[in-house]
Amino acid sequence: MTEPQDARFRRIVYSSIATARADDETQIDILRQSRANNGLNGISGVLLSDGKRFLQVLEGTPEAIAHVFAQISADPRHAEVRTLNDELDSRRIFSGWTMASMSDKRESDAVRERLQVLLRSAPADIRAEFEDILRTVG
Repeated sequence: MTEPQDARFRRIVYSSIATARADDETQIDILRQSRANNGLNGISGVLLSDGKRFLQVLEGTPEAIAHVFAQISADPRHAEVRTLNDELDSRRIFSGWTMASMSDKRESDAVRERLQVLLRSAPADIRAEFEDILRTVG
């Protein structure tokens, strides 16, 4: 997923509460669906879940992110969808991943590395959200 240097990407970080316990099978279904849809729409990111809540980073064109975020907000599997950060950037942090996850042990170290890049400049409340969920998923 290579993009021109001057491309403007939108990055949203959001959290939500799972309306039902998101067991491993549910999380795998969500990841599979996200990867397929995101690949078609040029979206990259990471999805973390501890079974009770979701924490996700989405990156892509402003139009694609607006569309997918509207779908997520209307998805009955999510409640209390809360935008933690919404910004434009010229680079992607999660390029190459249509949707990374800590549930894939092969990706875990690389996901943690990229999250550290994201969190370096993130406000304290966003860092705290990620650190909290990372304690339970990894």
